[in-house]
Formats: sequence, structure tokens, C-alpha cells
Amino acid sequence: MNKEIRLEDFFPLIDEQLNSGGSAVLTIHGTSMQPFLIDRKDSVRLEKPSSTPKKYDVIFYRRDNGDFILHRIVKVKGGGFVCRGDNQVDDEFPVVAERVIGIVTQYNRGGDWKNMDCFSQRCFAFLWVNTMILRKIKRKIFSLFKVRRLK
Repeated sequence: MNKEIRLEDFFPLIDEQLNSGGSAVLTIHGTSMQPFLIDRKDSVRLEKPSSTPKKYDVIFYRRDNGDFILHRIVKVKGGGFVCRGDNQVDDEFPVVAERVIGIVTQYNRGGDWKNMDCFSQRCFAFLWVNTMILRKIKRKIFSLFKVRRLK
């Protein structure tokens, strides 16, 4: 039986593991990275970045308010990274390098570990990030024509 533990409670262990050159595995909680990562079904393997994270990488970072976030880098700017969840339309900037805890090197779906740097994942990331405008337009159209229930 898997027990849920608050991330804040075991973050020091994750941080120590990553800083000593190891990796950490986390189960995804939340829908911001769908359809790429599924809430409570998929896991990710985190490692300390060996170099500066780049566009299309998925990073694990901590916001100023203490929230832990797993989002994709959609642009690199002088002041940091522009990040966005795959299921979101709003960007977050700046995410500074000092806030990055780890980078996703693999993900697990259905018991199979897949590398993030393989050709198919890089293609998916490229297409997903660069078609955001189409998803924004689709959301706008659906919101305009949304049928509202009468009470």
C-alpha cells in the first residue's frame, strides 16, 4: 500500500539525495502537466541538472511562496526561465536557476521508464509548446459558446 506523504515533510531527503549525485522518484500530483504526465498515475525521476536547463526541459522548482512545481521550460530569458504546465495557457516568469531543484530525466507510465531526451519526447515537447496559440484559441472559442446550466 502506498502512503501519501506531504512533499514539504520529506523535501530535505530529496534535496540531500540530489545534491549527493543521486536521483529521486516522485509520483505526479495535479493536472498542470496533462496530457504528458497523469495525476497519481505517472512518476518522474529527478536529477540535479548537469548543465543549465534548456527550452523544453521539465524542471522541478520551488516558488517564493514555498509551492513545489513541475513545469516545462518554454523559453529561456536573461533573467531566468519562462515555464508553463502542459495543461495551462499562462506563463510563469521569472523562474530563476537558484529555484530549480531538479530536472526530469525519465518518467514512468504503466511500469515502463522512458527517457526525456529521446527523439519522440523532444518532438512532443517541440510540437506541444509551439502549438500553444491553437489551444488558447480553442479554449476561448469553447468559453464563448459554453452552454450554461439553468438552475
